[in-house]
Amino acid sequence: MKKMRVGIIGTGFGAKVHAPVMQSHPGFEVVSIASVSRGRLDEIKEETSIEKVYGNWEEMLETEELDLVSVASAPLLHHDMVVKAFASGKHVLCEKPMAFDSMEAEKMIQARDAAGKLSWINFEYRFLPARQKVKEIISSGKIGKVLHVNFSLNIAGYERYATSKRGWLSQKDQAGGMLGAVGSHLIDSLMWWIDGKVESVSGQLTTHVPEFVDENGEKEIRTADDAFQAMGTFVGGGTFNIGSNIAVRHAEGWELEVYGTEGTIKMLQDNKVLVGIGNGPLEEVDIEVALSIPEGMNPVAAGYYNAFYRSLDEVYKALTGDGGNPHLPVLEDGYGVQVVMDAIRRSDEEGRTVKVEY
Repeated sequence: MKKMRVGIIGTGFGAKVHAPVMQSHPGFEVVSIASVSRGRLDEIKEETSIEKVYGNWEEMLETEELDLVSVASAPLLHHDMVVKAFASGKHVLCEKPMAFDSMEAEKMIQARDAAGKLSWINFEYRFLPARQKVKEIISSGKIGKVLHVNFSLNIAGYERYATSKRGWLSQKDQAGGMLGAVGSHLIDSLMWWIDGKVESVSGQLTTHVPEFVDENGEKEIRTADDAFQAMGTFVGGGTFNIGSNIAVRHAEGWELEVYGTEGTIKMLQDNKVLVGIGNGPLEEVDIEVALSIPEGMNPVAAGYYNAFYRSLDEVYKALTGDGGNPHLPVLEDGYGVQVVMDAIRRSDEEGRTVKVEY
């Protein structure tokens, strides 16, 4: 199996998740990783077992002979890193959300085309067996025309959010907030499932925990949303509600309801799918079994493994010319999500329903 040489930018999620999952795939060789803040270099080397740890990501791009660059930094930095990775002749896997806004996302697509390279957005949840099953059922026409979709992720994170710093994730001007962190996944799956676009949205962004004061009296003022809700319409008909709240004490995780003219789909916790056709009862359907997590993998990476490994396998096939899975999210998918998120933010700011303009 031909090895694809990978360089990772980002020693947070990149070191915790991208590195170990890529290292577990026989087709990838993670040869280098770069810190954005230039800190913890020795610790990162020990944690990841990656020999070449850079304190400057641009130096890594200039120095290393890489087949793929995995950009796992804060979203505010994605545009510059992706564009420079293309300019240095590398293919790119970029974390979501794709960019700060749709204008940056569009420039990233232009840079890819100019460089003639391949690139993907890491909407890895598309490859979870439960979500693949939802896609299969909707595409088959079994539930008829989709009338309405409810989709949400709520996380019991109030304690953690109220008692610790959140950094860039809590700052609006740094592309923080749950709309980007969670909403990007919700919107991507939504449009992928229905194979369509969003026509209009009405959104609300909320900051339930607006500040945190540490033991030294240092205050962190939160400007980004820790909860959001949006309702909207699809091009061609049908409506949806999406939302996320991470500042609650109790939560049920991922929940999905798809209502069609001929039936209904429910998905719970991304691992259980129920279908009802006509006036029949909702009944659980079989989905592909979860992958076995490699021994010794850290708990954070283990939580993403079932989706991310499957996604990486399709990236590998695309890189080696051995396939082009239509479910693999490319930059155009990231751009589409970015446009919808921009419209939701505008709706919240202006207090009105906004037409989505692609």
